[in-house]
Amino acid sequence: MDTGDRLGKRLLEARYECEAWRPQLFRLGVSEDRRSLSALLDEVPGLQVYDALEEQLIDLIRTRNPSERISDLAARERVQVYLGETPPDEYGVWVYYPWAARLVHLLDEPEFVELRTNRNKYKLTPEEQARLAKKRVGVVGLSVGHSVATTMALERSVGEIRLADFDRLDLSNLNRIRSSVHNLGVSKVLITARDIAEIDPFLKVVLYPVGVHDDNLSAFLLRGGKLDVLIDECDSIDIKLKLRVTARLHKIPVLMETSDRSLIDVERFDLEPTRPIFHGLVGNIEPERIANLSTEEKIPYVLKIIGEGTMSSRMVSSMIEIESTIKTWPQLGSCVVYGGGAAADIVRRMNLGQMNYSGRFIADIENIVPNDPPAAATMMPELSRPPDWTAEAMERVADEVTGGSPTALGWSLEQARELVAIAARAPSGGNCQPWRWLLRGGRLFLFHERARSESLADFRALGGVAAVGAAAESFRLAAHARGLELSLAAFPRADVPDLAAVFELLAGPGPAAEPRWRDELAGALGLRHTNRKTSTREALDAGNYAALQAAAGSVAGAQLQFLTGDVDLAEVAELVGIGDQLRLLDDRLNCDMFREVRWTPEEAEATRDGIFIDSLELTPADRAGLSMCRRREALAFLHTFGGGRGLRKSAAKAIASASAVGLLTMPRIGAGEFFRGGQALQRMWLVAHTLGLAIYPMSTLPYMFLRLRHGGEGLCEAHVAALSESRPRFTRLFPGQPEQAEVLLFRVSRAEAPTLQSLRRTVDEILHVSPT
Repeated sequence: MDTGDRLGKRLLEARYECEAWRPQLFRLGVSEDRRSLSALLDEVPGLQVYDALEEQLIDLIRTRNPSERISDLAARERVQVYLGETPPDEYGVWVYYPWAARLVHLLDEPEFVELRTNRNKYKLTPEEQARLAKKRVGVVGLSVGHSVATTMALERSVGEIRLADFDRLDLSNLNRIRSSVHNLGVSKVLITARDIAEIDPFLKVVLYPVGVHDDNLSAFLLRGGKLDVLIDECDSIDIKLKLRVTARLHKIPVLMETSDRSLIDVERFDLEPTRPIFHGLVGNIEPERIANLSTEEKIPYVLKIIGEGTMSSRMVSSMIEIESTIKTWPQLGSCVVYGGGAAADIVRRMNLGQMNYSGRFIADIENIVPNDPPAAATMMPELSRPPDWTAEAMERVADEVTGGSPTALGWSLEQARELVAIAARAPSGGNCQPWRWLLRGGRLFLFHERARSESLADFRALGGVAAVGAAAESFRLAAHARGLELSLAAFPRADVPDLAAVFELLAGPGPAAEPRWRDELAGALGLRHTNRKTSTREALDAGNYAALQAAAGSVAGAQLQFLTGDVDLAEVAELVGIGDQLRLLDDRLNCDMFREVRWTPEEAEATRDGIFIDSLELTPADRAGLSMCRRREALAFLHTFGGGRGLRKSAAKAIASASAVGLLTMPRIGAGEFFRGGQALQRMWLVAHTLGLAIYPMSTLPYMFLRLRHGGEGLCEAHVAALSESRPRFTRLFPGQPEQAEVLLFRVSRAEAPTLQSLRRTVDEILHVSPT
């Protein structure tokens, strides 16, 4: 036999062998399977054996224990325990792929499916994955259809796939079908089935290698259970029409993706059994009328189905050239893969009951990522806020309080500007700087600018009141350090709650003068800062805690508690993390939070308030995570199934480096108490600075508790429930009186100096000097 004869015989054998597509499974714990596999090993020369069962078991163990860091050695030891008395070669299943002469050792179906779909979570919940495992999807046409089918197999977003195509692979198909040259001449149905089997040998696949036609169309749709979705990717327009006529009869939805501009067509015949085929675009044309038309003759119908105005300009140009310089309409591999993924995504959502309407959609990548740069867009909408204090409104209130009479001794403009600039360095939540100052009639008036501190996370803007109190304390210290005496009248008018304080300059000490307290700390006013840098946990001397407690306690009623033990710090880290999680998952809280963030130096300089992203001392991974948290629709999905535990990690990392966590309280809840609490926190913070201690406020949780304690107004039921469950844990850590006000929760540690400090608004922005 010459070489040509031998090649011809081998080609016939190869053609027969390549028709095989269903893998054979052997479980060596079954005697018959062991004998069959032994015979196979003897009969198939050159059989390639792949055994990575131990790696699969290690992967399984690690995915079942995601919070543990399991070393390679420990993982291998666990595998031995997991196998028990079962020999490794008898565990799982051996899968033989006859078309490739490969034998692969795999986990058996339940563990294989569990491990292979693990990384679908929580893009797909376990309940959704189980629902999808019962769905049947049929694919007619395996160019784009190959991409759709294999993508569904990758996700395992379907339980059964039916494949129909009469065609075999041509070399010209390889611009868009991911296959190999050795498959030329092989049925597209078999190529797709084998690809699926090599991804997942347990997934049910049913083949129609002669395509669909009048004699088998109903069987394709109904045999073995009615299809849940039919995907039409065939080229024949008459078959497209017949598919829809029969699918509508049996109330089966149809999806089509064109791969040109990724036009996606959805016809929900299951929900609209009288819906016109192709949305009525082609009228009542009979399939037989166009069955034997040439490609060129079909173009008018294609234009009706797709829409000329919908097509890309290059496709229109190509249509003109059909049967002139090109044989048929072109398709690009990137468009086929992109469209196949889009179609698989929509089918999954249809099968989950999430997408329940008909329509035509264009997912054109060139529109999404155009050749020319898009205009800048903001991710977060602005929320409505209370009005700012105007100069006229402040002057009117000042005159009402004082009767418009000037003081005998007044602040000079130079004094006022200098002291207000120092007071503006006081801490405030989110660096919102909620203060406005007025110099009028020889007095300095300090207003709480509620518009800057109003948020769902700050109940009744009491956090803003504490910030104003800290600014008042800074002003008092700075004035004393300059040898000045002053009086401070806090909240002089109950009917004007946002007038926080009035300062008058005195000729000397007397009954009305503010008492002095460590005036030497004024030198730290411009240096005190928030320090978010992490470090190694370091135990502090008892004297440090005593000094901080004494500083806070110098304000009547203020108390300061500390947690220092590892167990307590771990517990408070968990609770603070819950607060962070709730803040990010709640739509309004999330919007409030990101309204504080400045993402570029230019933005930070333009506003000179808020938190510049670089000052958060984030790792690149944490920064990316924070940026993703702006995607409120993604966080809303997490909320639907109780997810989002990963949002707690930031608090755990921050407190892991803490020497202690402190809570500053006042006896009662009210504006006056929070104002004095702000004075206490500023005194404590200044002393901490002189001791070389880093302070980092973490007060979201206690302020959310404050809202909870007043009925939970504005919070959803799930967040009220989570806070109600967390509150007893918090009060066990920080016992106190039921009516006490929790002014500041903070981390204290030793750390390097921060990378940069937050900017502050200029004196001209916050101080209004009355002309009278």
